[in-house]
Amino acid sequence: MNFDFDDEQYSFQESLARFLGETFPLDKHEKLAGASRDHAGYWAGLAELGLFCLLVPEAQDGIGLSALDLALPAEELGKAIAPLSIADTLAATDLIARFGTEAQKAKYLPGIATGELRAAIAMLEAETGYDPATVNAARAADGTLSGTKILVAHAANADLIVTVVKGAILLLDRDTPGLVLAAHSDIDPTSDFCSVTLDGVTAGADAVLGGAGSDEAVARLFDVGATLAAGLLIGLAEKVFEVALDYMKTRVQFDKPIGSFQALKHRSADIKVNLEGARAGAYYAFWAVAEDAPDRSRAVSIAKAYAGDIARLAANEGIQFHGGMGFTWELGIHHYLRRVKVLEALYGDATFHRERVFAHTLAGLGTQAA
Repeated sequence: MNFDFDDEQYSFQESLARFLGETFPLDKHEKLAGASRDHAGYWAGLAELGLFCLLVPEAQDGIGLSALDLALPAEELGKAIAPLSIADTLAATDLIARFGTEAQKAKYLPGIATGELRAAIAMLEAETGYDPATVNAARAADGTLSGTKILVAHAANADLIVTVVKGAILLLDRDTPGLVLAAHSDIDPTSDFCSVTLDGVTAGADAVLGGAGSDEAVARLFDVGATLAAGLLIGLAEKVFEVALDYMKTRVQFDKPIGSFQALKHRSADIKVNLEGARAGAYYAFWAVAEDAPDRSRAVSIAKAYAGDIARLAANEGIQFHGGMGFTWELGIHHYLRRVKVLEALYGDATFHRERVFAHTLAGLGTQAA
């Protein structure tokens, strides 16, 4: 049985890699932070490539593929340190296509497919854990909303704020009265994070995903977001490792490239071996999400925890391999570490996901014993 991707998937990955490499080169990331990073060219270019129509059903002018087809694109988005709003929009597409009413699909999916509509995911809260089931934001009986979300990437430029409240997901237009956005100051200046406060917002039944609350939809949004984050982390780890290897081939000490030193060879080999293992875990998670497999949540947690570990290792070592210049702002390699630290926290850190794997394993053992 062949578990490899097909030629079309690899061809799309190559086209996406070329576009992202030209649009977000490492030496321009600081200049692309903030509002200037939101130039219309890159979003229109990604839409023209067909990225945003991958998960949109054919009935809404899309291609109708599955989450598995996002595995390779996610890596390229990670390598380019591309805006997180791209991954958020892809996650929102999967959600609306699966759980949205026909009216919601008709309203949002065609615009996503053509690149005219961007989404932001508002899930995490400051006073709760990573589990979306513990959120405090709520929708009262009269439809009014209360609560505050943090670390909502590029919310100021989004058209749709996908907001998780107790037992439901709401589809809120950015200009909804009472929806207050405030910019975050955070470790990664290219993420353009905002807080989203629900202050007197009124949401009718048409704003509730699927028309009614759904714990299943909330759980899937979390798993899809975590899987995409794992894919981004794999791409980040691979790219920073490539940058470090290129430097070690050209940096000479004692008349030899530093890459020939045994100590650096050992450390590089550790990164490469762990990276391939993490990639296999991420690919399986994409498949489990696409097929809605029984072990979906467990596979996602394994992938997210492992990808975060190897990406952090690769980013830290990449800086160390560059010596003192690795710590300078001008070199730009610090952007990889900054994005890694952000992605480690989004959709659950390694500790949260390891505990979830442990809980799933114990539950499985209990079922077998019974």
